[in-house]
Amino acid sequence: MVLVLTALAACSSGKGKPLESGDITKENVSQVCEILNEAGISNVDVFEKWVKESASGASEKASEMSGFTDADCRMTVMLLAGELIKYDSVEEDYNGTYLMFDMDAIENKDEYSILKEKKQLFTTMFGEMAISKNGFAETLHENWSKHGIKIESNKCSVISILFKAYEEEAAFVGHTGILIDCRDIESVDSNFLFVEKISFGDRFKITLVQDENELVKMLSERPDYTSEEGDPVPVVYKNGERIGELKR
Repeated sequence: MVLVLTALAACSSGKGKPLESGDITKENVSQVCEILNEAGISNVDVFEKWVKESASGASEKASEMSGFTDADCRMTVMLLAGELIKYDSVEEDYNGTYLMFDMDAIENKDEYSILKEKKQLFTTMFGEMAISKNGFAETLHENWSKHGIKIESNKCSVISILFKAYEEEAAFVGHTGILIDCRDIESVDSNFLFVEKISFGDRFKITLVQDENELVKMLSERPDYTSEEGDPVPVVYKNGERIGELKR
């Protein structure tokens, strides 16, 4: 069962219901967006639109008509942190399968076309990558180092969870989110705010945590984040640096 954290944050205006861990809704999205703006995040207005469409069920109605739902975790991270991600190189072509639905959305849906110019960075960061000879846990760090990927922000970090691919010797980022450092943001009574979209069709979510260990613990308690018997356990990274593993 997912651990529900109850740390609270006050709205910067001092009015309204305090922000708490859970779904981002039409009622609290403005508070979340205010924090994102204060942290220097990009495309917050587009993110707010995505959230409101998700909260209203518009994405579910669209799914019934087109077979497609809405944005996922990786698309959300690239939207919010894309302008903060600097790099020296990218993989020119993507021939994998794990990002199939992501790429279909980015290439064919107008509402996600904002991510088209970062398509190669997207597949380089999140798509299949060869497992490091130095061990599974070094894989994502080495991939970021190889391409010179860095997050130029002292407020925003990219959290990545690396999973072993099924039936092949490769790894991929199965989940990702944005961690906002709120220690200098007076409106938040918590050290960090984790922003994520768990999967297609799910609501956007926030979790208030005091440190990285609390974040890893929360992620570890999600039943879906498991590994096949004999496979390495999923590894959690902050900006390409390992901060924990998803052990039961």
